[in-house]
Amino acid sequence: HGGSVVMRACLARPTVAAASGPSRPHRSDYSRRRLRSIAPVPSRASVPGRHATTAADDAPASSPRAPVVIHEDDDVLVIDKPAGMSFHNDDLVTNLPGVLSTVRALQASGELRGSDYAGELHSVHRLDKITSGILLLAKNERVASWLARQFARRRVHKYYVALSARKPSKKMGTVRGDMARARRGAYKLTRSLATSPSAAVTKFASRGVRGASTGGDRPLRMLLMRPLTGKTHQLRVCAKSLGAPVLGDAAYAGAARKNDKDEVDGAGGEDRGYLHAAALRVAMPGGNVMEVVCKPTEGREWTHASAGFHDAWVSCGFDDLMGADEWFRGNVGSGLLVSRRAELFEDEDEG
Repeated sequence: HGGSVVMRACLARPTVAAASGPSRPHRSDYSRRRLRSIAPVPSRASVPGRHATTAADDAPASSPRAPVVIHEDDDVLVIDKPAGMSFHNDDLVTNLPGVLSTVRALQASGELRGSDYAGELHSVHRLDKITSGILLLAKNERVASWLARQFARRRVHKYYVALSARKPSKKMGTVRGDMARARRGAYKLTRSLATSPSAAVTKFASRGVRGASTGGDRPLRMLLMRPLTGKTHQLRVCAKSLGAPVLGDAAYAGAARKNDKDEVDGAGGEDRGYLHAAALRVAMPGGNVMEVVCKPTEGREWTHASAGFHDAWVSCGFDDLMGADEWFRGNVGSGLLVSRRAELFEDEDEG
């Protein structure tokens, strides 16, 4: 699998995508130099928080921004999913269409930013309503089936970033447990045997970051998480179990309150839930490896000039991922989060 040519296809400066092998050019292909002159994807304005009635109803009431294509080849569209947009058309609170329906509508109107592709699309995996970032859409059933198999066999490398107003109970480690239904549509983590096939498994590392505030004195924690399984609400429950729920997550962080340092934490008043699908790589049907890295583009705590998230993003090594054999070898987590390209092809002939 070595020796293939890396071709880059990206839309906005915070986002990088590449496929090791040929990809179909389209009008969103730009060189790195060209990217510097392109305005970033616009983010939603900060909006007041609102009371959540269910775990799914945990985003600001304003309409989310439109999805944007950040990578395209002959097999897939990869979009940057907006925060606050449900995957399905079953959001009874906002009555807004789900992400796939929205993308199809934008295709039909010719307004899908980043691509002029007008063909069929198939869902492969899902992101929670509050989660923004990388979402794959297959262009045909064959590719959708292939990618679903890669997800099921845990041969997709996925990394998420989150912010929390609270310090986790430990700096890094592995969180393992079965997921059980709780009240109001939420989930909770229960103890499970180390060999339990149904357990949710997440590796994580954390570090302090400067929050966006006038004085730059709002301390936050950044969580870099690598889920090895794909359970509903898995990362949000993982963060909650560490005592560091995702900032702005009404289902798990609770209402705004002051902690023992007179600092406000909880979900109230935040402009979004701060969980983002940031990096993904997977082997494609032809044997090429698709890599996508997507920096958050919406949310004050991600993007404001006074926030320290950008420095943390660079320090963790996100800018060094493209084309690398090993991801997160030593930048963060002392090797705990490392993944290797060869793992994507393990046991590929089975079944």
